[in-house]
Amino acid sequence: MTDAVLAEYGVVRARTTEEMLDIARLAARRIYPAGNSLGVLTISGGAGVLISDAAEAVNLPMPPMPEAAQQALRDALPYCAPQNPVDCTAQALNDLSLVGTFAKSLVEQGGYSSILSFFTHAGGAASVAPRLRQELAAVRAAHPDRLFVLSVLAEPELVRQFEADGFTVFEDPSRAVAAIHAMGRYGESFARAAPPPPAALPPIALPATTPSEAEAKRILAQAGIPAAPEETCATAEAAVAAAERIGFPVVLKILSPDILHKSEIGGVLLNVSDGAAVREGFALLLQRAKDAAPQARIEGVLVAKQLSGGVECILGVHRDPVFGPVAMFGLGGIFVEILKDVSFRRCPFGEAEAEEMIRSIKGFPLLAGARGRPPADLDALKKMLSRLSVFAHQAGPRLAGIDLNPVFAMPAGQGAFAADAVIDIAEDTP
Repeated sequence: MTDAVLAEYGVVRARTTEEMLDIARLAARRIYPAGNSLGVLTISGGAGVLISDAAEAVNLPMPPMPEAAQQALRDALPYCAPQNPVDCTAQALNDLSLVGTFAKSLVEQGGYSSILSFFTHAGGAASVAPRLRQELAAVRAAHPDRLFVLSVLAEPELVRQFEADGFTVFEDPSRAVAAIHAMGRYGESFARAAPPPPAALPPIALPATTPSEAEAKRILAQAGIPAAPEETCATAEAAVAAAERIGFPVVLKILSPDILHKSEIGGVLLNVSDGAAVREGFALLLQRAKDAAPQARIEGVLVAKQLSGGVECILGVHRDPVFGPVAMFGLGGIFVEILKDVSFRRCPFGEAEAEEMIRSIKGFPLLAGARGRPPADLDALKKMLSRLSVFAHQAGPRLAGIDLNPVFAMPAGQGAFAADAVIDIAEDTP
């Protein structure tokens, strides 16, 4: 949760003291590339792999060089590896003009906003360093908007000379990658316009105590958070009639403000397909509730439309003692229970921020239409998430939490609907 709040304010969280100092040192260059991408020039294939792994670990893009640029570099040095990392091989130490050629191509043809050049101890050799400085400095001077970082092992005086040329020097290229990534994070934050305030909802009146599922859905519906079609039924005959109006198959659920986790007592029946099954299910649910919670207040049985064809999601809110109400989004079912693939954000926020939350989870491709599935109704889903955040913000400290699980994100244009809802009311408030 702390990470989510820090990210909202553009804060980069350093994992170690060394990383904090690395980031501060590179930030002194005052070059913060939004849409950051990394081009790598190296004399070592192994170092190129190490740098690529470090970039992948922090999701720093390293797109390949254009094909025409790759061919031009092959023409200059047939046995180079020009994709990205661009390996000019140790031959560049024998002909240092190659360094300038390759570096210029990275910047001008590759278009990378950040350039990391790896020369290890060779870059600190007395026979190499003066001409190396000359070649690299010419490219850097022609492109002052780019972030240039150098990885060499050299005497302190030579390191100072490289830094005077405009390069930030790191011995460890992996540490350099982490700092470069942080500069891009800053650039994205600085470039991001302040979001407009989300639209307020009508005044919210919370009940005195935690409501039943049906009451929770009624309250949320007033805030524009829709649920699947359903009816509350006090008798088996009323349940059959409701099921016929809604259309089979239906879901039957025990309805009680004292039994919020219905599945734990077998209080949910799926795919109930005809009137006889509704009657049997009605009696079964009442018996299970009586056996599991004999003191519970029973309001009846909820008959709901059985939704299918959508992606199951989970939307929720919990009240953090420091940050107040915090919204959560993830995929439902085993994805949230086992993979814990969820995103968080402080309430309230608008639809643009809701969409960022939705897109940030690793499972987003399932919502985007992976493997031939129809894409989910992202517009409806982000609207629901934003309205939930505003509801939680306006509800005040008596709202302890909300759990919508599952929410069915139907195919595009067909909406998103909460199939279950819990509103938890705090007994004691400040």
